[in-house]
Amino acid sequence: MAQFWTLIGFISMTAGALFFGYKASSANSERWRILLMLNFFIATIASVLYLVILTGQGEGIYNDHNSHWVRYVTWFLSTPLLLLVLSHLGRTRLSTIGGLLGANALMLATGFLADVYPKPHNITWYFISCGAYVGVACILLSSYRAEAERNHPGKVGKDAFQRLLTVHLVLWTIYPIVWILADTGIDAISDGVEAMLYTILDVTSKVGFGLLSISTMKKLEKFPAWAEKDEVVSSMPTPTTHPDFGNPGLEQVSGRGTL
Repeated sequence: MAQFWTLIGFISMTAGALFFGYKASSANSERWRILLMLNFFIATIASVLYLVILTGQGEGIYNDHNSHWVRYVTWFLSTPLLLLVLSHLGRTRLSTIGGLLGANALMLATGFLADVYPKPHNITWYFISCGAYVGVACILLSSYRAEAERNHPGKVGKDAFQRLLTVHLVLWTIYPIVWILADTGIDAISDGVEAMLYTILDVTSKVGFGLLSISTMKKLEKFPAWAEKDEVVSSMPTPTTHPDFGNPGLEQVSGRGTL
């Protein structure tokens, strides 16, 4: 079962990489090329991961636990690119990007230690990794969202980034849940179920999220903030002007009437 889901992951990531690569080669602007190229490398890196696992490499026995250490190599390379996709769409400041990348690196490094350390000491590193993830989530929900909505004001921009963050955070939150349920944690699920869950999460959070980022870019370009403002102004009723028929009362009030 694990081998089957690994094959599914390889095929899905390869198809996604080919799609994003083709779109990037025909992109008509630099902003679109950047977005598509980031998604291309995210899917390509993940495709290589699944190829490595298919060939029986990238794993080892550490403290009586079979660890796919190559997953952490792949996540360490691909997750910063995912955060750059979000930053590119939101036109995020460098200080915010630096905070995201730093917290993400800490999350993955301590997650790897949790994977290879013996029980129960690995739980300490697991909670440290979860704490770093909370840091990533806090930056996304505070600084990142505020900057993205400021750079893309209006209902379309607000809804687009709310959807992006919701999908992103829900998917990333499931990863540590799978980790604690697998033999790395309480060993409540089999290796086959673990492989299935990680594959579904990987394909959804990389290829699926890439497609969502493309849809978001299209909406931001189709309904820019200035267009929303123009639409609101054009929908407002135009004041009706009435001709002045020389009302003598108005003349007397204005001081132009005769005694």
